[in-house]
Amino acid sequence: TKSSSDNDCFAVFIVECWMLVHSFYSSEFTAFAVAGSKLTQRVRSKAFTCLLRQEVAYFDEPENSSGALCARLSSDAMALQEMSGTRLSIIVETFSMLAFGISLGFYFSWHLTLIVCVVLPIIIAFCVLDIYLQMKVSDATGLALQRASSVRKD
Repeated sequence: TKSSSDNDCFAVFIVECWMLVHSFYSSEFTAFAVAGSKLTQRVRSKAFTCLLRQEVAYFDEPENSSGALCARLSSDAMALQEMSGTRLSIIVETFSMLAFGISLGFYFSWHLTLIVCVVLPIIIAFCVLDIYLQMKVSDATGLALQRASSVRKD
């Protein structure tokens, strides 16, 4: 019958769309994760090389204790890994989806899209505020971790 064949075609279409989206997401996250991992490894090795070339007096300063240096090596490289890996992938995906959504919105209903574009800066402002507050908490936590590891190592 016509109705069941339409349903079958629609079901096949949904499965094909899922497979396509899944392959795009997999390749996107894999590519960004590999690039971030290689970048992090390179930064860690260069930072360690620079630490080995320092004068002995450099390590006598309290902010350059062994615990602080270990914490800095691990946290800086981890922050770089997070930013260059999946987080960058999510940022690229978000901006491309935003551009695609606005373009599609203008195609179907430019009136409604203009209303959405008026509210969009408010949403972005709250997202930036949230990121700022999370960064402040993360910095405070990192400082406490650095102090704790320098006490533990010394």
